[in-house]
Amino acid sequence: MLISFGCMVAGLFIGKEAVAMIYGKTISDQVVQMRPVHSATYVYAMRMFLGLGNTVLGFWTPALVFAFLVVRKPRTYLKFDSHFSPVLLVYGLLFMVFFTPVTDITIYWNQHLSLPAPFKGVDKLIHDLENQNEAVFKEVMNMRSGGDLLVTLFVVGFLPAISEEFLFRGCLQTIFRRWDMSVHSAVWLAAFIFSFMHFEFLGFVPRMLLGGALGYLCAWSGSIWPSVFCHFLNNGFAVVVTYLYQHQQVKIDPDSNTPMFSHYIVYLFCLLISVSILVYYRKKAIATNPGQDGEELD
Repeated sequence: MLISFGCMVAGLFIGKEAVAMIYGKTISDQVVQMRPVHSATYVYAMRMFLGLGNTVLGFWTPALVFAFLVVRKPRTYLKFDSHFSPVLLVYGLLFMVFFTPVTDITIYWNQHLSLPAPFKGVDKLIHDLENQNEAVFKEVMNMRSGGDLLVTLFVVGFLPAISEEFLFRGCLQTIFRRWDMSVHSAVWLAAFIFSFMHFEFLGFVPRMLLGGALGYLCAWSGSIWPSVFCHFLNNGFAVVVTYLYQHQQVKIDPDSNTPMFSHYIVYLFCLLISVSILVYYRKKAIATNPGQDGEELD
């Protein structure tokens, strides 16, 4: 935790200074203070700040430092060279297809929750912060060209997928398992911290559900790559749909905050299929990697 905190503080400082060197102090201050400005320069600066300062230095670096320099067991913690059957990626793809509507309706429910009357001030603060973050994120996702799409896929899709999986599923989940926690306890505790560390509480529940699913994909396969792959699919899908909507290729507005489907039976069906796919994923993972079943192998 100390390594993570130190890297996050260093990431904020280095990211701010890097943006200031390239785009100027005014833009750097606006980026750090999360003040959205409708300009291409602000968008480029914010993408750089998020990619370098927040994601690479704040999440990826502490995972690498801990695994390589502290415990010196990168294979055990990061699982980047563990062998797994490629068919698990197919199962992961199918899982995300059916799980996306489940997270979608959960997002809708979560956003409409409010704290009891005695906590009205806290509730207002949470909603104000969410609105500010949403305004900034909309600017980051403002993609004017195909090049913008590729850059955004890299910054919003790829970098968070690999960085967050290495930290939360690779390091934290493994630490919890080595505290003699069960697979389920380790997966869900890491998922809780994963969601909490995003500091977006109106999306806390769906993000924790996604973190739990990614945790099982990693634990059962013994490899980090299935969870990285599915994490990228989740983020990348949002980026691509946003780009297509901005360029009037689809009519689905990803920022409309409305459910994907009007009938709840569809979401129940998707949930059942998602769970079934996870069951088959686990069977295939154990069949191709005997003795794993969530155990951390040295």
